[in-house]
Amino acid sequence: MAQTPLFNDLLTSHQSGHALAQGFYASAEVFERDMEAVVMQEWHFAGLANEIAEAGAYMVFELLKESVIIVRGKDGNIRALANVCRHRGSRVCLEHRGTVSRFVCPYHAWTYDLDGGLLNARMMGKDLDRSALGLKPVACDVFHGMIFVSFADAPTSFADMRAELDEPLANFGLAHTKIAHRTRYPVQANWKLLVENYNECYHCGPAHPEFKLTHPTHMSADKVEPFNDAMLARAAAQGVSTAFIDRVGPFCPAGSVDYTYSRHSLYEAYDTGSKDGKPVAPLLGALKGYDQGASDLYVGMLNPILIYNDYAVIYRFVPVDHQTSIQEIIWLVHEEAEEGRDYDLEHLCWLWDVTTKADKHIIEKNQEGVNSRYYQPGPLAEMEFYTQRFLDYYIARLSA
Repeated sequence: MAQTPLFNDLLTSHQSGHALAQGFYASAEVFERDMEAVVMQEWHFAGLANEIAEAGAYMVFELLKESVIIVRGKDGNIRALANVCRHRGSRVCLEHRGTVSRFVCPYHAWTYDLDGGLLNARMMGKDLDRSALGLKPVACDVFHGMIFVSFADAPTSFADMRAELDEPLANFGLAHTKIAHRTRYPVQANWKLLVENYNECYHCGPAHPEFKLTHPTHMSADKVEPFNDAMLARAAAQGVSTAFIDRVGPFCPAGSVDYTYSRHSLYEAYDTGSKDGKPVAPLLGALKGYDQGASDLYVGMLNPILIYNDYAVIYRFVPVDHQTSIQEIIWLVHEEAEEGRDYDLEHLCWLWDVTTKADKHIIEKNQEGVNSRYYQPGPLAEMEFYTQRFLDYYIARLSA
């Protein structure tokens, strides 16, 4: 896509340490650049590996105009295949979930094996090179039971992240969780405003009274530090690793997915993120009890994951157009937990449902203000350091 005066002006006029200019949030042209330069290059959470536990089980993941079949093959491996028939481009899978022995295009019945290879192209003759007409592969990786997909031609690697995070994450047993609930909140705002909002707790005090009762992270770093020190003393006894990574470290080296991990304390009267601080589900993995903490894990820039001792929450930021997005929230519990016996869905989802509804309101009001002729990018506060990290990453990707 050719550079335009609008785009060049936005990039050259951006002042580090400040919010973005109006055009970054209000321009359809910039949105298209965002999709190709940033969003389609990132990894996206698509589902859990145990959702497709047997050979032939599949799920369909969709983002913008793309549709991907994620399937477990006969060899037990999980693959991602473009849901685009190699004949005339029809969608091959019309159902979002199922179990099949092969994929058959509903248009002209071209038939594909579970690994994407073309098995039959009816009435096309023996000279057709079937080996060159399989379903196109899409980058796919599984990290602690979570399936991620990327549309990048040269996707970043999970190797460094595995080497550094396998040990801190081991006892949470994320590979042995299930999706208890998954819901979407439409937001009338540019996708970047959703990401920026999630990445700072400067707004938590005034905007989230429920969150503020549970998490001291709405306070300055010096006030939070004693809570974290006390949590560290409890952690090992409860099976929580004390091997922590600086949450706001430098960007990962080129070729690696950018990732961060940290654990922060709740208030000591709170075992988990719930209305009364009491557990809302069975303990995850090999944990022995509650250290009154929560882990922040980022897999790329668009997959923040919050891990309590009894449940985890995955956030997804889904762009729709330049001023419309979807905030998707996914709650994970132990795979053997049963609703009604081990957890109540309303209690499990309460904190992050009420918080996300409040976020929807403030983000939409943020977009309305950004659209004003009076908007001018203001300076970021110290507590917005992670938002600053995202903006630096974003500008670098667009500039490249």
